[in-house]
Amino acid sequence: MRIVPAALVLALATVLVAPAVAQEAKPEDGLTVVVLSESAQREILRDRLRVQLRVEQTGADAARVQAEINRRMTAALEKAKGAADGAKLRVETGGYWIYQERPKDAPARWRGAQGMTLVGTDAAAILSLAGELQQDGFLMNGLAWELSPEARRRLQDELTTEAIERARARGQLVARAMDATLVRFGRLVIGAAGNEYQPMPRAMAYGEARAAAAPAPVAAEPGVEVVQVGIEAQVLMKPRP
Repeated sequence: MRIVPAALVLALATVLVAPAVAQEAKPEDGLTVVVLSESAQREILRDRLRVQLRVEQTGADAARVQAEINRRMTAALEKAKGAADGAKLRVETGGYWIYQERPKDAPARWRGAQGMTLVGTDAAAILSLAGELQQDGFLMNGLAWELSPEARRRLQDELTTEAIERARARGQLVARAMDATLVRFGRLVIGAAGNEYQPMPRAMAYGEARAAAAPAPVAAEPGVEVVQVGIEAQVLMKPRP
């Protein structure tokens, strides 16, 4: 029987190991249907780093503020693209904001910013580039590790096989207890469940931080994520002669 990879099936709610439920199938086929739920899970080290930075500028003239943001971002993109290497390091630009501030007892001023994201599996290169951009005046918005889709898919496929083997072994156990023989699987539903999610840290509001002249190198450790796959299977059994 062909097994559909877990990554291609819609995610189910968390599937817990439930008691086996037996019910009679159609009288003419002489089989009993046992419904089983099983799951398999494993911890995996997160393998992709996402760093969010921003360039921020203030001034009395909106046009000059935007021109300075554009100049600094263009220079940063040239530097980042020189280090880009496919899935190992990818650079993306983010939102662009500009608005006027009217502080009490002070002249009105314009404040603007544009975001940049560095993402990839080469953490050393990403952290090095982020440090260079910080020295250029960029501010850190957030840093988070995540599991790449490729690594998640490979692990889900392994866990799918493991969960099915558990269901098969449990089905054989139930069959022996019922003095029956396991014939085959009937309906089989496979889904990913219970994957932990680590949210991106809150981005700093304007004015909460200022870049130092020579910031210390950025440090980051990946941590682990729990990936789980659950299945629900109908196991067909027949009485022993």
